[in-house]
Amino acid sequence: MRQPRANAFRLAVTVNSRLNQRLTAYVAAASAAGGMLALAPSAEAKVVYTPANTVVTSTTPIDLNHDGIADFTLALHEFQKAQVLLVDPQVTGNSILLGPGGAAAGFFGVPVGPGEKFGGASQFSYSWGVFMARFSEGYSTVSIGGPWANTTNRYLGLKFTINGQTHFGWARLNVSHNHVLLTGYAYETTPNKTIIEGHISGPEKADMLAPPDLLAPPPQRASLGMLARGADSLAIWRREEESVTR
Repeated sequence: MRQPRANAFRLAVTVNSRLNQRLTAYVAAASAAGGMLALAPSAEAKVVYTPANTVVTSTTPIDLNHDGIADFTLALHEFQKAQVLLVDPQVTGNSILLGPGGAAAGFFGVPVGPGEKFGGASQFSYSWGVFMARFSEGYSTVSIGGPWANTTNRYLGLKFTINGQTHFGWARLNVSHNHVLLTGYAYETTPNKTIIEGHISGPEKADMLAPPDLLAPPPQRASLGMLARGADSLAIWRREEESVTR
């Protein structure tokens, strides 16, 4: 006697047009999201902060990105029987955020970024750097002047280049008569991105590319695991959906 084929007893499942459209769209979207997450580079955007406790002398370098090359130098120079505090860009294209009378003495929380006024060396008649403060002593008097005179925890806005791309940063200093202390510096790793003075940390990686509803579908929607089970799972999904909509 001829034995019936095993697949002859399988039930045929008819999928209505609305369900079929939703299933097709879901599979396409899930496949696209998986491809985007697999191919997308792990872009990072963060602030790199370096704490410091350095007394500024004749030449104090600032290497913002720790590549072994000084991006700026802070220095106390003798000038007309006085000492002058200057900041000097060390690489072509590097510059200092300017304010009234010289380098701006910025406050905590102020943004430094594109569109602001930056200047390099040869500013304000000091051919070797940008003016910050001047200290002088007479027979019975001591004086200090300039935008950085008698300041505590103020921020020097910096613009510099890494591999030909512009980045922004800051350096924090305390300045009093004949004593200048560098207490830290930071820069933003994303080119042309504004940094906030005093900001010492940032997000370690960019937001995910796939929308949340693709990565975590609602409970009533079929999972990829369910889809892999084939026609049987479609029947189950259809029954569940019908019970919800009734």
